[in-house]
Amino acid sequence: MDTANIQKAPAPWNLNGKGYIMIFKFPKKFVEKKGCVPDFLKGRYAGGLGAVMLVDYKYSDVGPYGEFLFIPSKFKYKGKRLNTISKIYVSSMDSVVNGRENWGIPKEQADFCFETISENKEHVSITKDGIKIADFIIEAGGPKFPVSTKLMPFPLVQKIDERTLYTNFFGRGTGRLARVRKMRINPKLFPNIGKFTPLAVVKVEPFDITFPVATE
Repeated sequence: MDTANIQKAPAPWNLNGKGYIMIFKFPKKFVEKKGCVPDFLKGRYAGGLGAVMLVDYKYSDVGPYGEFLFIPSKFKYKGKRLNTISKIYVSSMDSVVNGRENWGIPKEQADFCFETISENKEHVSITKDGIKIADFIIEAGGPKFPVSTKLMPFPLVQKIDERTLYTNFFGRGTGRLARVRKMRINPKLFPNIGKFTPLAVVKVEPFDITFPVATE
């Protein structure tokens, strides 16, 4: 990875934009075999909810970028039940480099296309080196309601270069329920969430998220 021209953007970060949160209850077998679980958390599955997030950041400390991430479940680690981001793509190499350095998040670069189909329906595709990673059509509707990570926190633990980093990101925004009308996943490049029905899908627009300085 050529990082010579990447400018450092230390935490905290404040980001805003729009996105989709898909909540799942993944089976233990799927998480352990197909969830891209990092070595330091293998054998530590603790159940709980998982999530997939598909985000179009309009503003961040490294500029706009797209993001597609997988949180498999909670894991037992040093007496706590914590989440981890085990697979994640972003459209910006600045986000890749700084995300790894600031929080140990294993970001990879990919290309994103957010296409408006109608007022409430959107087509999102993610590709890497011309190969499709995922393809979605998502439709939102119904009344708006407040969304906050206070109701469903995802305390993260990540490990990179022998550093173990803990992060409690927090965010809030305006949500509406949504439905995934189409979902295609390349299981070679992302956990095959298409095999499961989400417990809930929420479109959040607008939203604000803060990623604070990680602790070690």
